[in-house]
Formats: sequence, C-alpha cells, structure tokens
Amino acid sequence: MSRDNKDKLQQVDQRDKVEEKRIKKSIQDRKEREKQIKKKRNLRLALLCSFFSIIVILGAAFIIIHSISDKEELRDNGIAAFNEGKYDEAISDFTASLEQDQWFSDKMDDDTRLYLAAAYMRTDSYEEASLVYQKLKERNFSSISNDTLDEMISLANALNDTKNGNISENNYNKLIDEYNRGNKSIALYLGSYYEQKQDYENMETYYKDYISNFGVNTYIAYQLSTYYLAKDDLDSAIDMVNKGLESYEDLYKDMVLYNDIVISERQHDYETALSKAEKLINDYPNNETYKKEYDFLYSRVNINTEPVHTEGDEVTD
Repeated sequence: MSRDNKDKLQQVDQRDKVEEKRIKKSIQDRKEREKQIKKKRNLRLALLCSFFSIIVILGAAFIIIHSISDKEELRDNGIAAFNEGKYDEAISDFTASLEQDQWFSDKMDDDTRLYLAAAYMRTDSYEEASLVYQKLKERNFSSISNDTLDEMISLANALNDTKNGNISENNYNKLIDEYNRGNKSIALYLGSYYEQKQDYENMETYYKDYISNFGVNTYIAYQLSTYYLAKDDLDSAIDMVNKGLESYEDLYKDMVLYNDIVISERQHDYETALSKAEKLINDYPNNETYKKEYDFLYSRVNINTEPVHTEGDEVTD
C-alpha cells in the first residue's frame, strides 16, 4: 500500500472517530435535555399537586367550619335559660347562635327565631319580637302559617303601641272607626289597650270579640283566665284555660298551664294540682313562681299527720 493511500485511510478513520464522538455527545446531550425536561415536568406536577392539595385542605376546613360550630350549643343554652325564665340570657344565647355561620342550619335557625321572639315578648320587647316574626314570614317558615305569624305580629305591635302610650285619643278614635267599619282584627289592639289601662271589662269585651272571629291564642287565654280567676269565676277560667291549651301556638302556654294549676288548687284538688305543677317545673325547673307553687302544693298533699306530742311525752316549761 502506498503511503498516500495509508494517509487517506488514517484520515478516514480519524473522521469516523470524530463523527462517532459527535454522535455519542449528541445522544448524551439529548438524554440530558430529556432528563431536565422530565425533571421540570415532575416539578411542575408536584407544585400543581401541592396547590390542589392546599385547595382541598382549605375547602375541607371551610366546610368543617360552616358545618360544625357552637351554634347548636348556644341554642341549647338559650332554650335552657328560656325554660328557667332567664329571658335576657336566652336572648343573648339565641342571638349569638343565629350569628354563627353554619351550612344546612336554616330549619334550626328558624326554630331558634321562634324562641327568640318568645323571649322578646316575655321581656316586653315587643318591637324586637315583631321584627323577628316578620323575618320568619319573609323566609316562608314552613311549620307555621302566615296567618299565625300575622297574628303574632299584630299582637306584638298592639302590645308595643299600648306599652309606649302610642294610642292617643285621636289614634284610639281611628282604631274604633276602623273596627266599626268591620276590621275585627282591631279588637286585639283594643283589648290590649284596655288591658294596659286596667279596664278589664272592656278588655274582656274586645278579646271575646276577637276570639269569636279569629279563635283563641295563648296570650288572650292567659289574660282572660287570669281575669276570671281574680273574679273567682272558675267556670269561665276553666273554659278559657282549656281553649288556650287547645290553641295552635304556645307562646304563653306555660302561663296558661300555671293558671290551670291555680284552678285545681282553688277547687281544693291538691293532688291534681300537684301533678300538673310537677309537669310544669320539669319543663321550667328554675322558674321561681312555678317552684313556689309546687312547694306549696307538695306541703298540702304531704301533710305530716303525726302529732307533735304523743301521750306520755313529758311537757316542760
């Protein structure tokens, strides 16, 4: 082989080696790029997963916060305070419960509003009670009809007017004119007006007229039965108590039940009165009036028949 040919072969071999190195480097560079691309893709995927995990955690926390709160505990505390006659405390608990955000609590909240309105009524906060009843009406509260809510709103407004002395002679004449034109619902306002004036005969007249047109509610049943008890008219008191206990609402039902106990006591049926009083204090264990009545009846039923002194006891000065 000539020297020229040998040099050419060496040059070719050298070019092949260079090309082989270039190809290897190209393959290595491509693998490195693919590795970096995969690494970046995995990093983005990890970041995306982390982001969605945070979203899920925050969402779960949001759901838990809005599904579980202390609003039910506050409501239960309010009911307990209401049953004990601690109406201001009950109002505070009910209001705090309603301020708590919690999903799926609409039905419970509306029932809490009923308790809240009743507590306002018991504390003579009639304007506040009226606003709560109106709120229930706006929400289409399903378990109580609009007619009943309208009646409670009217009662609260009537009591608020008479409490604040808003029925001037001029306004009173307007009420009488409206009543005479056939609006018999005005009898509720007139009855409460005369009740505040302690004109009980006129109170009775208008409340009975209201009853004849719209039926008995527990407030009227309590007021009239109390009036009849004061007159010692037990038959009328019994009739009014029975109608009150059959009423479609129970705002003043415990007070009607108390008058029912007083009636049994007046009839000297102490055992029946004690049985009724026991049921009442089970629902209102810390109501002082109910407790005193129960204690009195218990002492009448459980009289100690043993004589203070027995024969043979030595009597000393």
